[in-house]
Amino acid sequence: MIYYIQNENDGAYIYPNKKRANFTALSVIKNICIEHLTSLESYLKAVKNILDSRYRIPIVLSSKYAFFSTKAMRNIDSIWINYFAVKEIIYLEKTIMFIFDVHHRLEIEISTKNYQRLVGLIFKVLKYKSSLE
Repeated sequence: MIYYIQNENDGAYIYPNKKRANFTALSVIKNICIEHLTSLESYLKAVKNILDSRYRIPIVLSSKYAFFSTKAMRNIDSIWINYFAVKEIIYLEKTIMFIFDVHHRLEIEISTKNYQRLVGLIFKVLKYKSSLE
């Protein structure tokens, strides 16, 4: 399972195994979308129509992968976190600590309100997908 994808100087790294990709984190997300039989652009267009949400849309691909970006999608400093890989969340004063396992944790500057909005959107997409079955 992918925990998160983070850009570094020599490309994106996919955690927990710190596997290096030869391109950006956004490109990794685009490739994961293709593996799940959609393009990122098509997914975003559909979700915008269904949820009436225009920005910071989480990428919900399966019961295993629901990625959200910590900054604007195209921002090179954005980290893509897999919501389903997070085991524990600690709300701090101006940041949130995401704990994946004993060895992997991220402290991200994101407001509680923005994070809760993202989680709400993830569950709306999941509910919509289940209504199609």
